[in-house]
Amino acid sequence: MILDGSKKLFNAVSDISIDTLNDIESFADVIEKKVYDVFLIDVNLGACSGLTFAELVKEKYPSSIVILYTGDDIKDYYSLIIEKKINNVISKTATKDRILKTIYAAMNNDLLLPENFIDYVNDRYSGNSLKKILRFNNREKRILELVMEGYTNQAIALELGVKQRTIENNLTQIYALLNVGTRAEAVIKAKEMGLI
Repeated sequence: MILDGSKKLFNAVSDISIDTLNDIESFADVIEKKVYDVFLIDVNLGACSGLTFAELVKEKYPSSIVILYTGDDIKDYYSLIIEKKINNVISKTATKDRILKTIYAAMNNDLLLPENFIDYVNDRYSGNSLKKILRFNNREKRILELVMEGYTNQAIALELGVKQRTIENNLTQIYALLNVGTRAEAVIKAKEMGLI
């Protein structure tokens, strides 16, 4: 299941049946009528975060395959793969061939990722499995620093030159990594861990 704008990618693919959603609100009705194997979800859905929608899909259908589709740097979403909250992430700049290979791999319980995923894992975690050390990328550090200074999401977005939705998605990811629920908790825990 995908959104309308992405449907044209699959027009000539005979072994994939596509349905689209025009709005997230119709999801509950559509999903009751048919079972889907794969959800290709745009991270920036407008009214609803794609991350929130992906979480909803995984809660309702744990065995479904969820692949995020984003214009952001896909490395920003690697932690969600590691945490098994999504099955994969694809850049909107990826070729049609790459998108199809990623979908087919996921359907075969395989993971097709760029080589820099290994670098991400090596950079993010070191030591034995009991002493994993969490590290933030430069954007995540800067976001936390700005949160600590009292910036709103909108102000952070302006400062970093990105959309507010991107900042909201980054904060959601930071909260998940730190296992916290608020901005204040995130700053406190990140400072305690020496991450900022």
